[in-house]
Amino acid sequence: MNETPLCTVSDTPVLLRLRGWFAATAFAIALLALLSSPALSGPRDWTGVWDTQWRDGGAVMKLQQDGDRVVGTYPGFEGFVEGRVENDQFSGTWTDAAGSGEFTFSISPDGRSFMGRFGTGEWWTGIRTDTDMARTLLEIPDLSSPERTLERFLTAGNKSGEGRSDRLGVTLPLLDYDAYEGPLTVYDRIGLARMLFQIVDRLTMRIWEIRPTQDLGEILEYPVQLTQSGTGLTYTLRFRPMTDTDGTGSPVWRLVVPPEEEMRATLDALLKVHGGELPHSRQHHELRSPRDTMRTFIEQWDNARVGKSELFLKTMDLSQIATAVREQEGALLGEYLIEVLYRIGLPLRQEISDDPNRRGPYTHFVHPMGSVEIHPIEQEDGSIQWRFSAETMASARHLFMALEDMPLAADTVRAESTPFFTIRNHVRSIHRELLRETGGAMEVWQWIALALWLVISIPVSWFLTWVVAKLLRLKKAEEDQMLAPEIRFLWPLRLIFVAGIGLVALRILGLPQAVDMPLRVLIGVTLSLAGGWLAYHLVDKISRVLESHSQRYRYRDEVLRSLATSLAKLAVIIGAVLFLAEILSLPYQGVLAGLGIGGLAVALAARSTLENFIGGITLFADKPIEVGDFCRLGEHLGVIEAIGLRSVKVRSIDRTVVTIPNAEFVNLYIENFTRRDRILLRTTIGLRYETTPDQMRWVLAEIRKLLLQHSMVTPEPARARFVGFGDHSVDIEIFAYVQTNDNNVFLGVREDLFLRLIDLVDASGTGFAFPSTVNYLAKDSGVDPERTERAEAIMRELRKGNELPFPEFDLKTRSELRDTLDYPPEGSVNSVPRAAAHK
Repeated sequence: MNETPLCTVSDTPVLLRLRGWFAATAFAIALLALLSSPALSGPRDWTGVWDTQWRDGGAVMKLQQDGDRVVGTYPGFEGFVEGRVENDQFSGTWTDAAGSGEFTFSISPDGRSFMGRFGTGEWWTGIRTDTDMARTLLEIPDLSSPERTLERFLTAGNKSGEGRSDRLGVTLPLLDYDAYEGPLTVYDRIGLARMLFQIVDRLTMRIWEIRPTQDLGEILEYPVQLTQSGTGLTYTLRFRPMTDTDGTGSPVWRLVVPPEEEMRATLDALLKVHGGELPHSRQHHELRSPRDTMRTFIEQWDNARVGKSELFLKTMDLSQIATAVREQEGALLGEYLIEVLYRIGLPLRQEISDDPNRRGPYTHFVHPMGSVEIHPIEQEDGSIQWRFSAETMASARHLFMALEDMPLAADTVRAESTPFFTIRNHVRSIHRELLRETGGAMEVWQWIALALWLVISIPVSWFLTWVVAKLLRLKKAEEDQMLAPEIRFLWPLRLIFVAGIGLVALRILGLPQAVDMPLRVLIGVTLSLAGGWLAYHLVDKISRVLESHSQRYRYRDEVLRSLATSLAKLAVIIGAVLFLAEILSLPYQGVLAGLGIGGLAVALAARSTLENFIGGITLFADKPIEVGDFCRLGEHLGVIEAIGLRSVKVRSIDRTVVTIPNAEFVNLYIENFTRRDRILLRTTIGLRYETTPDQMRWVLAEIRKLLLQHSMVTPEPARARFVGFGDHSVDIEIFAYVQTNDNNVFLGVREDLFLRLIDLVDASGTGFAFPSTVNYLAKDSGVDPERTERAEAIMRELRKGNELPFPEFDLKTRSELRDTLDYPPEGSVNSVPRAAAHK
């Protein structure tokens, strides 16, 4: 039965409308993007804060554009730039502590970055930086107290990161370099500031604890002793008030930079617990201490918001959450936790212990509704990683609810929220009562959103199913299918679309785990069963389509199709089962591991089935037969009708169906008649013993002419030979190949040759010999003397002219005789004269 392909190139009205709609939509989007492109909105504005870099350095630069004139500063190196803008290029001069020169910057089409050069082939690039970075590095620092000075110093140092000492340039006004007698360049001062920061970064303190408890009055220096967590090593920072003021009448406190030798010795002592080396810029991702975990958690939040959540999730103990929903639920709980930290106040990392040998938990925050704790967790390799505890993650939602009305801590810059918190904040702005908790810790607005999901998803899924069914022609009934298309395709599609929309809703709604888990399990089971059912029947439909195409274009690889179909169905079943096990949190890994032993038992019990399967794979690899081939298979002769993974079906010449298991089939001697390029004609004719030698020569010559002249007989190695003396005859063997692989055509050619042989022997004057026990009473007529004389005369003439065709005709004669005989013979229904055939 011919199948309709899944997709055709015919332009049905539905396809035409869809194509037109897609084309119009794409054109509108492209036009809108073009019109809104910055490239069409005029010259870009250079005003803003840029994080710039050059070879072996960089600086945060603040630019201000007024017309075509731009001026700017980069305080880290006491630098200044000025120039003019023409189109997208900003050209001018720079001046800083290292010297001066000219530059040219070219802004990107989106206005977010620039590429520039200065000097002899030196590059200078930049990107717009965030508000928090700009405020930290460019605002006038608050130096009104020792703790404010230290806080500003640590904040700038934390922003500097590895290899960006330039960002410490903003800390130079915070530092007192009186311990150094000679003049220091800005680069020298930044290097010393970097070393001092590395020392303080190895210590642990609470900023508010260094606040003086007494009136500093006329004090000339304020010492603060800090301790390294875990080792007890101490270091004393010193602050000095300056005689000048900051304009408010209050003293300006600066941090004293100790002598370089003292700082190097102190740093070496503090680094012993870390193996004597400074941690590299990403070492905190290894979560070796509470500080590493808190730092990584806060830094990776921006990546988690855009879907890169692997490292963010690693900072939390999510072992109590089902594997199937661990990623989504962990990301949501992580956002609850970051919102809690915003309200507590994001800590400086130096306020958290960095002791890699600590074993007790670190408690960061305690509330009646829960606490924020970081616990050490032993890994499989015996190492320790610090993570927010499972109890902290379980209470994150309730902690947020309790602190929701608490304003953000001062100087806290909140990152952009996920869709869930954006929707929730919008709902809160509509009516606070919509956030009231009901059963299952669900908020009122979440129940409303779930109801809307059901109301919207059902008609949408029905419509999408209709579109897919139209495009793929899934509604067409098939005669040999017991189940209707509605059951095989349409209902599974509807369930998949409803479940898919539900998954999107769950990602946005942020439901509590008590409700989220059952819904996810229900949706997962639906997707597993409906998806598996749909995929199984789609595989079957695709297989039928491929079969119909192979029949249409006369290309068939039944073994490959059968093998691929069976393996695809098996893969669908296994995939659906494993997906279902994942959803239900079943320990299928152990089951898979046990398949080594179970597989042996199954193999022993189903040995013949496995042998047949392996035999099917062998048939695919070797391909000795194809469907439709006419073969001799051992004692069976027939046409190959079907090739499966278990058996081969043969239609015998008696019209019965013979089923041969693959395991036996691969061991049979297979003679494939269909793959012949030609068919052998080999026969022996016997002439009467009264035949004279010249008559025999004449007959041989005429048979050879016949074979050469016949268009269906190959010239080589066609031959006719006198092969011996039989009991009743002198024998001539005829050996030739007929140019066909169709047995019916061969039988017709052979019949034609045999009839011509009868005429030829009759014309020679002799006759066919035959064994007989009949007693003849009549007088034997013998051979015809006239014909005998004629044949002998011809041979005498050939002998005189040295033209006897023995053992072969010469090349000229062979060429003249080749393909000169009419076939089919004159007078037959489909005969064609030689002259007409060669026109």
